[in-house]
Amino acid sequence: MSHRLIAGVLSLLLVATALSADDKKDEDKGPSFWMKQKLTYSQQILNGLALEDYDMIVENANAMKGLNKLEYFVRRKPEGYRTQLKAFQQSVDQLVETASASNLDGATLAFTQMTISCVHCHKQLR
Repeated sequence: MSHRLIAGVLSLLLVATALSADDKKDEDKGPSFWMKQKLTYSQQILNGLALEDYDMIVENANAMKGLNKLEYFVRRKPEGYRTQLKAFQQSVDQLVETASASNLDGATLAFTQMTISCVHCHKQLR
């Protein structure tokens, strides 16, 4: 079983490295793979908030967390960027926590904080 786990992790890292290389080639052509995925998850989180569907919120926030951790490992941008990714991760963690507690107001606030961290990160990149 441990061999399969190691093979799976190595495969995931290989794919992530390839995606990172594609990001560098396509930076001027529009949103990166990372951004497209985050937008998809964000839209589903907003949908979950509007419908008060906590399972949808948690599922997409957890997917966002996994993507963010992988992006943090792969992209290795300057310190300011890494700081913004950490702030983003904290807001997503808060989103999962409040949605898991069926706290709509807390989840909405966490989603807003997550969105603000997105804007700050993109300002940092520009």
